[in-house]
Amino acid sequence: MKNESMYPKLLKILASVLEKLTDEEMDALLAGELKLVTEAKAKRKETKMKPKPVSAEINESFLKSLAEQLSSCNSRDEGVKILTALKLKKADLLQITEEFGIKDARKNDTVKILRGAVIEHFIGFKIDNDAIKTIDLRSSREKL
Repeated sequence: MKNESMYPKLLKILASVLEKLTDEEMDALLAGELKLVTEAKAKRKETKMKPKPVSAEINESFLKSLAEQLSSCNSRDEGVKILTALKLKKADLLQITEEFGIKDARKNDTVKILRGAVIEHFIGFKIDNDAIKTIDLRSSREKL
């Protein structure tokens, strides 16, 4: 390569691409069954229109990945960031709550309430449970 100062930027781009791969895709890449291919970006039209956020395809692998991501969070805020970044629509969130058996969600709830129900299911319960385990209810005399 002509300009070695481009290496750090290229490595960051490559890392961001690799982070988006599923475990199966990573295994296939390592086994030589999958290739990373470069692709030119499509040119934008002259009229600048905001693209509508695309609903995530709610399938089994998406649900498994989402559950793993949310379960690994250590705070509710991390979960909010994940769900917000996915730009899920109300219908998507309702389907997620239905798939995971989240009883706190109703069809007339707002997107914010549905996100909160999903976060409480995966993260809030774990945080609250850990907090209860660490509370020592003995009096100061009993602790001695």
